[in-house]
Order: sequence, then C-alpha cells, then structure tokens
Amino acid sequence: MFSRWPFARKTCPDPDGRLGAAAPRASGACLALRARRGAIAWLRAVDVLVSAISLLVATTVAGAEGPAAARQTSLSLDATSMLLFAVTLSATACVFPLFALYTETALFHWKPALKAMVKAATAVLLVLVAGAALLRPPLVTPAFLATYWLMSCLGGLAVRLIGRRLLFLTEAQGIVARRTLIVGTGKRAQEIARDMLDHPGHGFRFCGFVADGFEVPPPLPRPEKFALVADASGLSAYLREHVVDEVLVCLPLVALCGTVDALAAVCEEHGVAMTVVTRLFELPNPRHRPGSHGGEVVVTVSNTLADERELLVKRFLDVTVSATALLVLSPLLVAVWWLVRLSSPGPALFVQERVGLNKRLFRFYKFRTMVRDAESMQAALEAQNETNGATFKMRNDPRITPLGRLLRKTSIDELPQLYNVLRGDMSLVGPRPLPVRDVERIENDWPRRRFGVKPGITCLWQIGGRNSLPFERMMELDIEYVDTWSVAMDLRILAATVPVVLGMRGAY
Repeated sequence: MFSRWPFARKTCPDPDGRLGAAAPRASGACLALRARRGAIAWLRAVDVLVSAISLLVATTVAGAEGPAAARQTSLSLDATSMLLFAVTLSATACVFPLFALYTETALFHWKPALKAMVKAATAVLLVLVAGAALLRPPLVTPAFLATYWLMSCLGGLAVRLIGRRLLFLTEAQGIVARRTLIVGTGKRAQEIARDMLDHPGHGFRFCGFVADGFEVPPPLPRPEKFALVADASGLSAYLREHVVDEVLVCLPLVALCGTVDALAAVCEEHGVAMTVVTRLFELPNPRHRPGSHGGEVVVTVSNTLADERELLVKRFLDVTVSATALLVLSPLLVAVWWLVRLSSPGPALFVQERVGLNKRLFRFYKFRTMVRDAESMQAALEAQNETNGATFKMRNDPRITPLGRLLRKTSIDELPQLYNVLRGDMSLVGPRPLPVRDVERIENDWPRRRFGVKPGITCLWQIGGRNSLPFERMMELDIEYVDTWSVAMDLRILAATVPVVLGMRGAY
C-alpha cells in the first residue's frame, strides 16, 4: 500500500487524485488505511465491552423476575458466575472473528453485518449454555439468556453503525475513501462502479475504468464518473501519477487469463492492492470461497457449499443436542428396547446401509418396527407401493408389528438416529437419508444435489406433509433446503418439528 512508497508521507493528492505538492500531513490514502484499521481494532475491544454490559443487564433482568430470583442472581462474586462470565467474554473474543465481523464488509455493509452478528451472538450463546450446563450458576435463566442474546446483537450492530457513521463523516472530507480503479467495462464492472457511486458510505471512491472501450453501453444518463482513464498498457503510467488504493479486476474469464499476470505485476511494482472479482461462472445460487490448493490461490464454486463457520455452529448444535437428548431419554430408550425385544422375535434395532454426505454409505439405526425378515418380503409387495417415485411406502404395510405401528405414529422409532448425529453420519436437520435401493431408482440427476449436505432426522418435507407428499415434491423441498440452508433455518425446522411429532401428523 502507500505506506511503502518513499513519498507516501510527503505528498498529498489534488482533488482529482493527482499527486500534488509536499504537505506536512500524510496522504488521504494513508489516513484512510489508518482510520479503517483503527476502527476495526477498536471494534474488537468494544465487542468484549458490549458482551460484558450485556451480561450485567441480563443479570439485572433475571433478578427482576421475583424476590427469590433476585437473591439468587445478585452480583455476588461467586466463583461459578465469575468463571462463566470469563468464558463468555473469551468466547466473544474468539468466536466473533470467525464470522468476519472485523472486516470492511461488516463495517460498511449493514445487512451482512446484521447476519454475521446474529450468527456470532448465537454461537457465543451456545457456548454460554454449554458452560452453564457444566457450572450450573443460579443466574442463568431463560430471561437471562434471551436478554444477553438480544443485547449482544443490538449492541454489536450499534457500534458498527456508529463506527460507519463516524468514518462516513470523515469520508466527506476525503479522508477515508478508498480510491479504486476498475479494470473492465462489462455489465458486472459497471454494476460495481454504480454501487460505489451510489453508496459512498461504503468507503470506496470510484476513480474510473481501465479498458480500451466499453464492452456494453453505459447506462443513460451516463454518470459523470463513468470515464475511461487508461487502457491496460497505460495502467502503470496512471498509477505513477495518481493516488490509487486498489485495482479491482472484473473481466470475462478469457480476457482475465490473458492479462491478469501483467496486471498483477504492475500493481505489485506500484505497491497497490489488486482484487479479482470471482464471479467467473453463471450458476444458479452459486456460493464461493477463497482458499489454496497445492500452494496456489483458488476459488471454490458450488451451489451446495456452506459457510465453514456456520458448519461449526451446526456441528456444535448437533453434538450438544444429541448428547443431551440421549442422556435425558436413556430411560425411554432402554424401555423401548426391551418392549421391542419382548413383543416380537428379532433384534431391538433395525440397522441398514443408507446413503449420506456425498453418497457415503453409513450404518443407519432405528428401533425395529417390522417383522424380522421385512426386507426380504419387500419385493413381493412392490406392486402395492403407494408412492410414485423411488421410495416405497404403504399405509397398511403388513410387515409392521402392533408395537411398531405405535412407535412409527409417535416417531419414537427414530430416536436411535441421535447416535448417528453424535457420530457425525447425520445432522439434526437435513434431507432424510435414503436406502441404497431408493437411490438406485432415482431417474433424474437434479435430486442428487441433496447428497451435498449431511442427511438429517427432520427436514422441510417432514414438517410440510411428511409421507403424504409425492416423491418429486419431497426432492424439491430437499433442494430448497440445500440452496437456502442456514443455522437459523435449522432452528426454525426443529421448532416446527415439535408440534408435527406431538400431533402425529403424516406418520405411518
């Protein structure tokens, strides 16, 4: 960046970006970099402070529930409460960076900041709940947890909005604007330029296009800043005479391959950052992330690619809930195990190979609800299949035992799958795992995208009709889940599953 230039502390730009006469202060670009880095550094400390304040407010709210609760949740320096507070503050410092809350995107774009803040606060809340389960301090009540989560979300978002506003005020003086050139004049390049011009509060100042001409006609009326300031061969000369913080390369894939090395060399010579737009392929609902492979910088593109930070939260939720449920429900599991053994010949558990993540086979567990040789009898019943797809369903399947019918109606037969979740073969929420027989009968390829995520105990079609839905509609809902998955969606599906199971709707 400009701090590497020998004249970075001696010159300042004219209003049009040209390097001007010597000045006693640092250039606007240097101040921009310092202001952004300073704001992001302060955010780390302020987030921990907001978390501490949220804990104190949550304690006060929990204490207001009643006289007895007030005595229990008083701010006495008991060891368990102080330890839990320390764990929560440490979790805030460690978890928030995982959700990209200390980036310029989180500082200047409120929608991504809001989503990231909710996810990060939820992750810290899960750590708080796990710590409370171990330490059992008296102050952790539902009111305490709800207040802490709400205060943490609102406080974290507020400090970012305030920080953005302060930086925006200085941006009006030309201090923190990041002067940006765009290489390319295609539709996407013009969209990015227009966004920079329409949202100066995001911290970018568009300086012009680098290209031989416009690939597509510019919009009418043409913005004043939509100008060709240089061609590719003249980029070095432009950087030599103007203040530029970043060169944004937005070219078609063919053009990019032929010019990116030369562009990178020019930017490196001048100490200017170069960013390459990664929307290289036109895929429906594409997701992408940067990374490395064999020492090379790569971009992974997929429509089933989940955010690794959310996957960590999802796995934490899976392990916590499944382990707790297995422990709490262990008397019921033992009782059902004995009832199945006593009611009909055969093992208590039905074990079958199912198709999981990326078509891996795993051993699937559930309580046995059919007679011992049910699988060998299925071929004779194929003509009575009541579904019109790859699955096999019969409302009055003669293989089901009397106890099995009750277990299916109440969904108790599915409880052993909590062990699959704990092992990592399945998740609490995801497309239901299909038997190998059903997968082999899928005629089209589009439903196979469901194998891009872990299978689950419950899913969208489990709360939207269960066995009454046709096979194709089940697959459509599975693909919808793959395309729109988030931790928040999982929580909504889990919450909606409870009344469906208790009402025994659609199960047979």
